[in-house]
Amino acid sequence: MVRPYWKLFGRVQLVLAALSLSLILCEPAARRYGDRLQIALPLIAGACALADGRAGELMLRFVGVFTVAHGTKRLLGDSTLNTRPSGGTHGFPSAHTAAAAFGASSLLHDCLPSHPVARAVVVIAAGFVGASRIQAQAHDIWQVLAGAVLGWLGDRLLRRDSVARRGVTAGLRRIGRGLRTAPAWLRAAGTHTTVSLRLLVFALMTIIGTSATRAETELALYGGWQGVAVSDITAPSGRKTVNWRGKSLEAPPYYGLRLTRWLASGWGYGLDLNHAKAYADNPARHGYERLEFSDGLNIATLTLWYRWPENRHGIFPYAGVGAGVAVPHVDIRPNGGAHTFGCQMTGPAIQAVAGLRGDLSARWSAFVEIKATWSHHDIALDSGGKLGTDLTTGALNVGLARRF
Repeated sequence: MVRPYWKLFGRVQLVLAALSLSLILCEPAARRYGDRLQIALPLIAGACALADGRAGELMLRFVGVFTVAHGTKRLLGDSTLNTRPSGGTHGFPSAHTAAAAFGASSLLHDCLPSHPVARAVVVIAAGFVGASRIQAQAHDIWQVLAGAVLGWLGDRLLRRDSVARRGVTAGLRRIGRGLRTAPAWLRAAGTHTTVSLRLLVFALMTIIGTSATRAETELALYGGWQGVAVSDITAPSGRKTVNWRGKSLEAPPYYGLRLTRWLASGWGYGLDLNHAKAYADNPARHGYERLEFSDGLNIATLTLWYRWPENRHGIFPYAGVGAGVAVPHVDIRPNGGAHTFGCQMTGPAIQAVAGLRGDLSARWSAFVEIKATWSHHDIALDSGGKLGTDLTTGALNVGLARRF
């Protein structure tokens, strides 16, 4: 069906305005522009998908790209292929470029099918992200090219009607049947694996084994106030105690995106992506020019939820616990040392959430919640050695959710 011209025109203008705004609210430097665009492109694609009722599908594809990109970085370790031009590791592929290419591909395919100028702007924006990573010596051309290919293929090959998607789904179902018929193996896995892995296995079995006929999917966006507790850091320069600040409302703001599958029993499961922040208070006191996770103390968790029946006022409480990984955007520069700047998968993370929710309409609801997150960080420094710390954040969130 051909969309009315005014709807297409309005959508194009919103996309271009959002891209422009992401650059205006940014420090005027090529590297910072690239950092903003690699976030803006998939978020704008997500907003377009939400308007069309495809948000859950897009988020699943993005999680696949995210997992492959950062999993590859970890698996390659200290290999030459994984070495950044600046001397650090975790360079292959460029996750910034993968995110930008994914967002651009989705926008071109679904949101801007017939507007050549807007399509060109989106492609140029994605290309700029890759170029900015090369210019900053965060990646070489092959790492950027690998990220671009991963992002593009992740969007195109993992679509619902693709052969690759059907193959992955069939494989997961076979794994699920194997897990359900191997309780001894599962008990052994519970003895020898981490809590995060056991939760992941449990969630996977639940997803595979549950009928979708009595379930509903929900996409939620939230923000609010977020703080960070005092922590000890260990680095080549020694052990220090650091006070941290969250600066929730400063650009880029604190926010989160959550995809949940609710069952008729009140239980639910899903993915929670949280963009928290942490700035060291007076970094010079500890021997650093910069010591922060300002472009994202990013936490991705598989979360198990439970919601109680609503009361007579239409309000119902809910709670959740989750486990996953921390993928912060590291911004660390010791006095006179090399600048470590970029995303790294640094360790495990867990979270606990409790809140209240009320329906605004048949599809929309609003919620307020408290959220606590713990994450471990083992950070490879471009100046040599590693920096380690455990960060605990607390947040008061407010948000909106839409059911599909």
